[in-house]
Amino acid sequence: MSLNLTNTTSTVNDLTGMVDKTEQIANGHCGEVWKGTYTAKGGQPVIVQKTMRVNSLTSQFKIYYSAKYFQRLLREIRVWSKCIDPHVAPFIGICYEVTRGHRVPCLVSPFYENRTITQYLKNNPNAIRMDLLRQFISGLAYLHQPGRAIVHGDIKPTNILIDDTGKAVLADFGHSRILGVSGFTTITTTTAGTFRYMAPELMVPETHDSTPTPTTASDVWAAGMTGLEIISGRIPYVEYKTDSQLVEAMVADRLPDGRHYPLVRHGAWTAFEQCWRKVPTRRPDMQEVKNYLDREYGPDSKRSARPTRTRG
Repeated sequence: MSLNLTNTTSTVNDLTGMVDKTEQIANGHCGEVWKGTYTAKGGQPVIVQKTMRVNSLTSQFKIYYSAKYFQRLLREIRVWSKCIDPHVAPFIGICYEVTRGHRVPCLVSPFYENRTITQYLKNNPNAIRMDLLRQFISGLAYLHQPGRAIVHGDIKPTNILIDDTGKAVLADFGHSRILGVSGFTTITTTTAGTFRYMAPELMVPETHDSTPTPTTASDVWAAGMTGLEIISGRIPYVEYKTDSQLVEAMVADRLPDGRHYPLVRHGAWTAFEQCWRKVPTRRPDMQEVKNYLDREYGPDSKRSARPTRTRG
């Protein structure tokens, strides 16, 4: 069984035979992630993401590789391929490989030597964290724009990459969905994402037989937590060492304790608190957050000429 996605839309580049995998760098619950080279582009480094784990093909092929699943995958590809923004990782194309007799599609996007924002900041301690935060927020605001309305669904530092020019780029659309597109969502579970960045409404379903659905508002919450880590260098809720402690704190409506994050400027902390409002509809949209940070901390702001000032 196989599916030729490139026959159904002209927006997908078929790179089969032009991509060589060189090193496996991840193996998640939805598939493998490899580093490779795009030979037709002079050996451009790329990420190759398989749409299913190899050891799942025999037992789960009919379930996951149904026509409906492929239609959802195709919609994701169509949307990602149209996302053109300096702070969103571009989609290059799709290639196919044969695994256990099945022709499996793999998604191809650029590989960045700087890796994630967390790794980059460790290797570049003098990087301007506020600039990287503003760039990441800009990419998410682009996805959330009316008319596009893409919910990322898994915002956290490991899904922010740094390109070859040192700019932040939002990546990994494995949990994304498009508002207003009937039936669209990639495979998700209640444990998608990481607890420290997840909005509280995603942790507890409204009913026992329902699955919480990520929204732009839950992206906003996660963006605030991610921003906190980018600026401070410390994980959200750093005082809680286990998931159970963290969930207990969130159920009790406790937010990160500012005393543990002395390097976060007062204005940035205020912006994060807006993102962490308990009622999702009261959280600002990402364009509002972007405008605020640009106004307060952008290159043309008065603050940009001042030394970093901590809260207090």
